[in-house]
Amino acid sequence: MKAWVKPVGTGLAAVVIVLGYGLLLWKGPWWFDSDHLRNKDLQPADGVVITGFRTTVVALGAGLIAGLGLYYTHRSHKHTEKLFEQSEKLFEHTRFKDREQAQLTREGQLTDRYVEAVKLLSSEHMTVRIGGIFSLERIAKDSQPDRSAVTELLTAHVRESTRSDQRSPKDVHVTADVQAALTVLGRRAAESGDSRLDFYHCGLRDASLSGGDFRQAMFYYSNLTRASFSSARLDGAGLSFCKTEGATAFTNSSARGANFVNARYPKSWFLAADLTGADFYGCDLSGSDFGRRYSEDGNPPMPPAILKNARFTNAKLDGTNLRGVDLSTVRGLERDQLDQAITDINTIMPTKWGGGEDEY
Repeated sequence: MKAWVKPVGTGLAAVVIVLGYGLLLWKGPWWFDSDHLRNKDLQPADGVVITGFRTTVVALGAGLIAGLGLYYTHRSHKHTEKLFEQSEKLFEHTRFKDREQAQLTREGQLTDRYVEAVKLLSSEHMTVRIGGIFSLERIAKDSQPDRSAVTELLTAHVRESTRSDQRSPKDVHVTADVQAALTVLGRRAAESGDSRLDFYHCGLRDASLSGGDFRQAMFYYSNLTRASFSSARLDGAGLSFCKTEGATAFTNSSARGANFVNARYPKSWFLAADLTGADFYGCDLSGSDFGRRYSEDGNPPMPPAILKNARFTNAKLDGTNLRGVDLSTVRGLERDQLDQAITDINTIMPTKWGGGEDEY
């Protein structure tokens, strides 16, 4: 019943208004000027009055209709805007749901890929393990939240593959899968706040870490015999207590603030390396090469290592090449140590000898 009351009431009101308006046009002049128009015969001048009144009423009616038209047009426009806003919200909600669903699908796919890659990494077959390593690299590139887990997994694989036990690095050539993991770790997109790479007690004999990003990495107590860190980034790295039986290459590397404390790096190469602030306390550097390569050696000239503020307290420098090296700012170097090294007229001597024992 309520559904038809309002339309019927509106229709009746419209009929009454229309009839009232028509009646006003017809009888209005006599209602508003009854004394003048009713009590005498109509004259031509009275026609003008009647016409003027009716014209005014028509104009008022037209204005009212125009106003109602504008009002309903405005209401219609507002209603249309509201419908449009609701449509936009619905569309945005649908799009958000689609994005959310797509994200969930993508995360599910990444999880499946991650699980598959881990299975490959645990395979008995070398080529399958290498495939798993590069699959993990792809996952780390595709998924920011998984990068840390991938990094931890690959460093754990290196540790477990290169140790005889928790504190005993293997003394064999690194396997192809370990080399692949080191390569992937070295070219990862390192970010501030990332955990330090943990290579404690690893056997990295003959490993190539050249050009890799190993800043802050921890190689403590590892076997780095004939490992190559050429052009690697080793700023702040922990290379202390390591042992080598053959040359380790640090040529062109950046190892600012790196630690080489009480390690053995005999016959190793540090040519053109930036070793600013590095700590060689008690390090065996016998026969190692920090010095300038001159053209008469038959090799292309190479600049010497940068040793600004480096510490050499108790370092062993028997036969160490320091030709052309600027030692003016080094700390802890004694005259008898330098007497055992190879220098020339281009070697710049320390401005201050000794010290550095109690710096840490």
